[in-house]
Amino acid sequence: MINANDFRGATDSETLERAVENRTADGIVLIPPRESDIEPGRKYWLIDHAILLPENTTVVLQNCTIKLSDRCRDNFFRTANCGFGFPDPAPIRNIHIRGEGLCVLQGADHPRATGDSSKLQHNPCPHRPEDIIAIDADWVPEERKKSGKLDFWDVHNHSYGTDAGKEDESQYGDWRGIGILFANAKDFSIENLRIVESHGWGISLEACSYGRIEKIDFDARMSKEIDGMLMNMENQDGIDIRNGCHHIMISDITGETGDDVIALTAIVPDKETYRPGGSLRSTHVMHNDWSRRERDIHDIIIRNVTAFSYLCWLLRLLPANTKIYNIVIDGLIDARPAGHPNGGTLLLGDGGGYGTNQPESMSGITISNVICSSSTAITLAGYMKDSVISNVVNRNPKTPVLNVVRENGMVNVITSGLVNAH
Repeated sequence: MINANDFRGATDSETLERAVENRTADGIVLIPPRESDIEPGRKYWLIDHAILLPENTTVVLQNCTIKLSDRCRDNFFRTANCGFGFPDPAPIRNIHIRGEGLCVLQGADHPRATGDSSKLQHNPCPHRPEDIIAIDADWVPEERKKSGKLDFWDVHNHSYGTDAGKEDESQYGDWRGIGILFANAKDFSIENLRIVESHGWGISLEACSYGRIEKIDFDARMSKEIDGMLMNMENQDGIDIRNGCHHIMISDITGETGDDVIALTAIVPDKETYRPGGSLRSTHVMHNDWSRRERDIHDIIIRNVTAFSYLCWLLRLLPANTKIYNIVIDGLIDARPAGHPNGGTLLLGDGGGYGTNQPESMSGITISNVICSSSTAITLAGYMKDSVISNVVNRNPKTPVLNVVRENGMVNVITSGLVNAH
């Protein structure tokens, strides 16, 4: 094991890079609170770009904070097999990030870009409708500005970023805004971290297998006060499990996210243009040639989640031209506070906006021990078969426990113990 404080670089990023590059045979890199002759009073690490993790690496964070600088448009951690210059990320294995004590990954004071690849950057980018009107936002029609009644997308189709308007920079979010990004990784773990105000999703896995994510606490709410104004920061999901992922355990997840807390998104659009790995305008860091990649998600266990989403879902399963199967969901508590009814607890499938929901798209799903407290409890918007939903308590009298949207949406699905606790 080596200690990051034993290395010296011109920047914190360079120091941590040298520590990882010089790891010993056991592969363990210890990152404790920062000690440096440069800004000696600052105990947290301030990084300008992602810490890349090669194969056979274990990073142990010990009561420390790693923060993105205002120069950083990148991840906290990324597997070293992906990013710019990696059109086809090769398999990588045995990578672990483990926190000991209170370990925090924190976004920048002034992020260069936030949100996903559909979100145009703007600076300023107010979150409150009255501030959007006050800056005379050019994306809002004049009649709505005058009436003061903005619609949903007036608030949510732009996201804060200081790169807004810069000719040489992408004007949309992408995979660089994800906090921890693993691609094509096998035998991995991410545990005991607090992720605060990430620039996009907190953790994203693409084509990863045989791993676990546990004891993660999120702190994000789709906005952040910057320079005296509440700015809009879109798509702050917690954990996204993407195409090709299988045999993964997710457990003990807490906190608040701006978007979905956990999303299993096996999305293949009906029509798609080929993108090599590392392309911009995408939250996928891998290529999208589905003739060479697995598109489904399967064999996932999700347990002990006590959290809520500011705007969206506690948990979402989203197959589009794909299948999601063999999923165990046990122990979900929608911890939404009183007076905050937005969002939903569990969404299964969708209305077709991402691609075609096939009749056998979800199967072998077991959902048990769920407490719902949001505007929507469980919505089956796609198709599910050969599954079980049991022991669900819905605390919102204005919505049913289970809403099946499509005709023949459930086939051979057993339900029991569904309770409206009005």
